[in-house]
Amino acid sequence: MSRSVLLIVSVDTEEDNWRPCRDGVTVENIRELPRLDTLFRRLGVRATYLTTYQVAIRDWAAATLRELHAGGAELGAHLHPWNTPPLDEPLLARNSMLKNLPAELQRRKLERLTATLWEAVGARPLCFRAGRYGIGPDTITALIQCGYQVDTSVTPFVSWQDVDDGPTFEGASLDPYCLGGGADVRIPQPSGALLEIPMSTGYSRSPFSVWGAVHRVLAARALRPLHALGLASRLGVVKRILLSPETSSVADMVTLSRRLIEEGHRHLHVFFHSASLRPGLSPFAADRAGVERIYRSIDAYVEDVSRMATLTCVTVSEAAARLAAGGAPEPTAGASASVPAGPPLPPAAA
Repeated sequence: MSRSVLLIVSVDTEEDNWRPCRDGVTVENIRELPRLDTLFRRLGVRATYLTTYQVAIRDWAAATLRELHAGGAELGAHLHPWNTPPLDEPLLARNSMLKNLPAELQRRKLERLTATLWEAVGARPLCFRAGRYGIGPDTITALIQCGYQVDTSVTPFVSWQDVDDGPTFEGASLDPYCLGGGADVRIPQPSGALLEIPMSTGYSRSPFSVWGAVHRVLAARALRPLHALGLASRLGVVKRILLSPETSSVADMVTLSRRLIEEGHRHLHVFFHSASLRPGLSPFAADRAGVERIYRSIDAYVEDVSRMATLTCVTVSEAAARLAAGGAPEPTAGASASVPAGPPLPPAAA
């Protein structure tokens, strides 16, 4: 009998501009979401669209999101600090990581994004992902203060410290865990009010704890001139895999999923960016062929994984309700998470 797992698909729903900027911002890639939704509906996927401020303030883009939400998708929040008001900080590379901003500014930006999304879409966002995965202890505190239920910014086994002083998630759990703020986001706080549902990352071989250590040795600065990590990947010794059609082949995504299922993990979390749905906007889809590859990869991946496990497709908040309760992820048609509404927020215009 095949194992039962939850399948989560989350999309960073954001502007066309790949590099952080405040001027000349466009969101034309949002016009591609209805096509993506058609694929998701055929596959039975219940997507979560984590949406930025710049998308939410465009009336036509907000209308597209409302249609997706009416069709069963979840709309969450995705904070790009460089163009989410208040813009009290200089536009510096380090400031693109939300965790590097003062705690009060993080909270004010999150309040503004939350109110704007609520007003634009008509639904309160309950789940969150930081832009560039740049979450920190003060971010968790702000999320709890703003009534969020779930964060999904953690990429286990991956460090972003070399990228504009981002966070490291090496040592973080692959399984959901609670956070309470004010502490290392990799360390569970059992009484915390926020549930962290990490994205699915890992290695081509298990156990991950062993091969993660091997990967870190090969990635050490002293070995970089020897290209040891790339050589190990090409020879099939060990490869780090992200469960994303942008960076991984279908074969690698299936391999990672098999390893996760074998190790007893109860959810698979696929993630990618909306900008990759239009040619030339992201590094992962330089042309039309690149875009079509992503569509084919999503299609093939879901079909392949459904042969190795009994899938229940859920949104992020639905997954949180099931995983936090500790119940088995039994297949359910049209499942819906029951979550409290949280405290009211001022309208976006305020």
